[in-house]
Amino acid sequence: MRFLAVKVLLISFLCAIEGFAQLANDACATATSLCPSVGVSGSNIGATAATCPTCEDNFTFCFSGTNSVWYQFNTNVTGGDVAFTFSNLNFNLQANRGNQLQATIVQAVVPCDAATYAMVSNCEAGSAGAFTISATGLPANTTYYLVVNGAKNGGATLPAEATFDLIGSGTGFDRPPAGLSIGGPTMTVCPQTPTSFTAYLVNCTDTSDFYWSVNGTLRAVTQSSLWLTSELQNGDVVSVVCSCFNICPDTLTYTYPAVSVDPLTVDAGPDLTVQAGGSVQLVGTSNGTDFMWNPTQTLNTPYAISTYATPEQTTVYTLTALNANCALSDEMTVFVSDNLTIPGSFSPNGDGHNDKWVIEGIEFYPDAQVVVYDRWGQKIADIAGYSLTKAWDGTNKGKPVSDGVYFYSLDLRLNNDTKPLKGSITVIR
Repeated sequence: MRFLAVKVLLISFLCAIEGFAQLANDACATATSLCPSVGVSGSNIGATAATCPTCEDNFTFCFSGTNSVWYQFNTNVTGGDVAFTFSNLNFNLQANRGNQLQATIVQAVVPCDAATYAMVSNCEAGSAGAFTISATGLPANTTYYLVVNGAKNGGATLPAEATFDLIGSGTGFDRPPAGLSIGGPTMTVCPQTPTSFTAYLVNCTDTSDFYWSVNGTLRAVTQSSLWLTSELQNGDVVSVVCSCFNICPDTLTYTYPAVSVDPLTVDAGPDLTVQAGGSVQLVGTSNGTDFMWNPTQTLNTPYAISTYATPEQTTVYTLTALNANCALSDEMTVFVSDNLTIPGSFSPNGDGHNDKWVIEGIEFYPDAQVVVYDRWGQKIADIAGYSLTKAWDGTNKGKPVSDGVYFYSLDLRLNNDTKPLKGSITVIR
């Protein structure tokens, strides 16, 4: 048993160093696909004999199918002649092993069913150097197999094993070069305007998805050849990548010339907040020549870059700028606030309840300023950044004021044109 184990290990080692592991294309069902005019490096080293249950090597043409490797190819849409050239044959030089390769092209009515094989090319019975296998007049869109094995020439008891280079061509195999181009804008594009790009393909079937990039960054993947974008900047470069053919795919790339985008800009300005009944200035910026704000009903000059708004409710205003070629719009929102609750009285008597004049909602106006006057118009309190912690406590320079009615001016300080809110407050002790 120990001797048998050592023998198995020795055989495994020899197989490893000589490359005798079973090849991926050892069987017809796992044949390696060949592509037009694309060279491959092949080998039949380690190919199994006809006893392989799925190899379908049980055929005899000018050679038997033992120890074969398999390749597969499809004729093109026109059909015609095909030729496969073998070169750079390097044989495994071993005692009692042949030194010639054999090959032919086989058609199978039933894929990989040896009973339906038919030879359609010349049959190379044994060659130690470069040789060609060729077939003429093959029909279009048909699958064929190129089968290769080693000869037992010169009285050898072991079939030849070799590495080789293989390339195929011919009118029935070659494909017209696939081509890709892009149709796009031929003149200056207006900013933020939907712009279409179309990929045009020639000699391409089984098209993949289209991968669209701008300046080298992937932006979209489309199943159709059309891509629409509104995000182009001046000088952007659009490119597309796709592939043709499920078998022997061909990846294509095309880059469209840099896009020219009109320099028109517009900015409606930041969102603003105004107390109900107040007005606010809308200040836009643009390099356009003409302007229009919408909606116009609450604006005093809707056709100027800057205007005043007196909205009754929260309103989205759109500023549209125009030049000789383009129009461009931007939006801003004026929020109308009615969230202030201004108490008419408070009782600063030190009982811990209602001791300060707390204005609910004032926290939304961090820059608010409150000025309190007595009945003779004398200022007795001036509080900037009015808040819960800075609310008026009914004192004047640290001394309690007397009970009675006082008057206030509350400036929310949203902008220079906001009118202060005015009213009265009663101090009750």
